[in-house]
Amino acid sequence: MNESPKEQLGSSNLKESFTHAIDGIIFSIIQERNLRIHFGIGFAVLLLSLFLPIDKNDYIWLFFAVFFVILSELINTLIENLLDLFILDFHPVVKIIKDISSGIVLWSSLFSVIVGIAILGEYLFSWNIYYAKFLAVIVLAFFPVISFVFGFKRWKKILENHKRNYK
Repeated sequence: MNESPKEQLGSSNLKESFTHAIDGIIFSIIQERNLRIHFGIGFAVLLLSLFLPIDKNDYIWLFFAVFFVILSELINTLIENLLDLFILDFHPVVKIIKDISSGIVLWSSLFSVIVGIAILGEYLFSWNIYYAKFLAVIVLAFFPVISFVFGFKRWKKILENHKRNYK
């Protein structure tokens, strides 16, 4: 890029600040397929909600759920780009950081699905809130159980290698 170091570090006025922020979002959308998917799903959910008699409180939860997933994906993109900038070779800690960052996006997506089922399920299918409650309990139980059953030994070995190699 042909920007001076000062231009790379910040903005001298509000218009430039917004321009840089919008550039960052646009770059992320271009770079990240999953972000485009999240924007598309979020748009579809909010468009659908326009045609339903959703009350104000439910709208706030829908907005939060949609924007939270996109925020999580933007943070994930930021973390991955920072790591790629500074760490050129494979490193087990970088893998762990990227996996956790991706896990944040997955977790926020699961939250949004539960919110969607709780709100849209009621308006579209007359579902009771128990569908969302049941899914939330399953999601909360699933990850610890799966981690102990399938991943514990593998991750324990990775963490032991990390501790041994980087003390």
